[in-house]
Formats: sequence, C-alpha cells, structure tokens
Amino acid sequence: MTNEVIRRVLDEKRAAKRRAAAEAEARKTAALSLPDVAEAHREYVYALHESLRYGGADKKSRAKTAYENYTAVLSAAGYSESDFEPRTECGLCGDTGIHDGRLCKCVRNEFIRALGVACDISPEGFALSDFTTEGVHGTQAAELGKIYAKMTAYAEKFPDVNRNVIVCTGKTGTGKTMLASATARTLIRRGHSAIVMSAAEFNSLMLKCHTSPYSEREGLLADVMSAEMLVIDDLGTEPRYNNVTCEYLLLVLDERTSKRLTTVVTTNLSPDRILHVYNERIYSRLFDKRRSLTLAFGGDDLRLK
Repeated sequence: MTNEVIRRVLDEKRAAKRRAAAEAEARKTAALSLPDVAEAHREYVYALHESLRYGGADKKSRAKTAYENYTAVLSAAGYSESDFEPRTECGLCGDTGIHDGRLCKCVRNEFIRALGVACDISPEGFALSDFTTEGVHGTQAAELGKIYAKMTAYAEKFPDVNRNVIVCTGKTGTGKTMLASATARTLIRRGHSAIVMSAAEFNSLMLKCHTSPYSEREGLLADVMSAEMLVIDDLGTEPRYNNVTCEYLLLVLDERTSKRLTTVVTTNLSPDRILHVYNERIYSRLFDKRRSLTLAFGGDDLRLK
C-alpha cells in the first residue's frame, strides 16, 4: 500500500517534469518562429560550428559576436535562453522526487497527504506526541502515561519491532481507541500506511469478500492485507456471521503476522471472554507472548470526567 502511494506521487512529479520540458520546448519553438530570432540563431550556430571546426582567434571572436547578437535579439523579442530550459522547482532532486536514494523533501509532504487520503486518516489531528494527562487523575493518569510511552517507543522503532499484534483491553471510555488512532496517525506522519476500521466495518468487508466471486476477493482484501498497521476497533461489538467472523479474522491475523505487519485490536472483552466468544485459535494469535503485546487500560470512563 505504501509503495503504491509512493509510486503514484513520484509518477505525478515526473509527469510534471515532462510537462515542464514540453513547455520549455514550446517556448523555444515559438521564439525561433520569429524571423529575426531565427536568423540570429542561424548565424550564431554557423559561427559556433566554424569556431569549433577550424579554431583560431578570429573564428572565436566571430562566434562570440554572433552569440551576443542572438541573445540581444532574443531579449528584444521578450525571451532569454533560460526560457528554453525546463523550469525546475527543486534543486536537490531536479524534480525527480528522489535525492540520495530516498524521497526528496520536495515530495515528502505530498506523499504524507496522499498516504493519509489512501488510508482515510488525516495526518492532522491527535497523535502520540500530543498526549497529556490533563484531566486524568491518580493511578489512571500514571497508567496511561506508561502506555503512551510504550507506544511512542514502538512507533519510533517501527517497522523494526518484535511484536506484530497489539491488543488493547479495558472498559468503555478508557482511551483504547484514542491510543490506537493516535498511533496510526503517528505512523502515517512518518510515511507508514495505517488503516483504522471498526470491528463492524471489518466484519462487513469480510462478509462482502466471502460472498464475492474469487476473482474479486484479492482486490477487496488488498488494503487490509498490505497496510503496515491495521487497527480493528471494538472487537466483540460486531454481528456474528457463520463461516465469516471467526474464519476471516483468523485468516487476516495469520496472513499479516506471516508478513510481519502490525495488527492492533481494541476490545472491551477480557482475554477469557475473547476465548469464549471467538475460539482458541484466535485467542492464541492475539495473546501469543512471543509475538503479541497486551495493553490493559484501567480506570473509569474518561468521557464522563
């Protein structure tokens, strides 16, 4: 997903470079269509050819005079030689979008905006760095501070992380969704793709995939399977569909884990309830101590404070 957005941004940058070259060529054609400019240009080209072919001070002097006359005629017609060169906006990459083997800073912001559009998450808004404990008191403030510090460190290392499944558990309103969304937005700002879906939206997409022709299924699952971070919010609130809800959740978890892509799940359910509501295989994927991280959110509903 990220590579697709990069490719699209670079394609747009290179298309703009080609348009600039075409515009420069059009300006040159327009200038040389003027009789006076065309004649001065021919005299200069001939004098330069003679100078290069035969050498000598006289030939070089004639070429210099012809050039000065040509540029003077150009100026009188409202042109300069620089008009015939493509206008380059970025001196670092020459408008290719790549500098020193990496995205140039001239397209970095455009890439982040395009990535946000593709992920349906605006890069603007609450991110991990915006967290404060203002309005939160006691042990709940301390616990949230530790959780945000842990996720900030995780985001700084991303994608070189050891845990690719993160489960946020706790009562309603304790900050699970806010943390997951802030982490996704932080990653997007750093150039990584992230998608946030409610469990109901995820389940609906899986049902659509299940009932679609095989030829369409890969396309329907493309973003879910390729996003560097997938957030499934409020697991346990979605309707249950036979042969879909558990089966496709397991499929997505297994596929993403095999690719070392991160999946974040928020839920009001306790681990024991997840085992009961889903099945042992999903439980083991979510709480595998080798590959997953569980963040327990305690305290009361922050919305009511």
